[in-house]
Amino acid sequence: MDNSGKPTPPALDIESFFNNLIQRLFPAWYATQAAKELSLAPLGTINPNSFLSHRWLSLQAVVQSLRESLQPAGKDWQPLIDLMEKLLIEKEYKRPLSITAIEGVEFSHQEQDWPNLYSYAENNCADIVPESADDFDQALHTVFPDAAKPHRVVYREWDGRYYWVNKEEPRLFAAMLLYAQQKQRDASIQALISVESLNNKVLDRLRNDYWLLLMQRDSAYVMHDLLSRADLPVALAEFEWRRSDLVFLVARKDSRKVNRVLLNLMNNRSTQQITEFGRFLTRQHFPFRNH
Repeated sequence: MDNSGKPTPPALDIESFFNNLIQRLFPAWYATQAAKELSLAPLGTINPNSFLSHRWLSLQAVVQSLRESLQPAGKDWQPLIDLMEKLLIEKEYKRPLSITAIEGVEFSHQEQDWPNLYSYAENNCADIVPESADDFDQALHTVFPDAAKPHRVVYREWDGRYYWVNKEEPRLFAAMLLYAQQKQRDASIQALISVESLNNKVLDRLRNDYWLLLMQRDSAYVMHDLLSRADLPVALAEFEWRRSDLVFLVARKDSRKVNRVLLNLMNNRSTQQITEFGRFLTRQHFPFRNH
């Protein structure tokens, strides 16, 4: 209050006033400039290491989350949904497989995570590690009995990981791997390998036609608001259930204004801050060798 007892009017924030005015008058230009200054938190590990395959990045889960997020957003996004649903190709092959190629398993009762099967074995299986070559061979037939051939395995060409579709706790299998590592042994099993491949034509169309920018949720919300205020077509889509802190900022690449804003957003940023998902998928490729 002033000396007369009347309330003092709030101080005018000149900078905020002009920012709001410019945003109302020139929303696309404002979004382009704001994108340069936006602080982006690190994404963390997108495809973590674990002895359990369900803790790895799952492209099936990504496709499902995108579909469920974009379907309510309107029919304009249906072509993208249709493309994403054609991204993965799965084929099966029967062939021998080295057990030391297997990096993970589908099932375990263990709640604690381990970065790989060897760490899991060292902490859970030290009492059952084979002591001789005969013990190793016996364990191999116990874990992978002839009656159950071929044994189901999944291989992911896009990250080069094999995992075994097991039904029981993998203690003996992990103990075998630890013995194989220590004694430089190996063995092969008859496997039915489901190979996950990327449809390169679909991936090229995704990269050419759409922005799929993976960002921390708070940052994506800010960019979505800036673009929406400029009446630029944009959407948000969930990434996958394991990483609820991340979302996709989604847009078509046929708008110069959208492209200008998003290129400014990505300029001088590391892939640890923002990742174009199509580019992420093309970084690595480990072709399956069917021989």
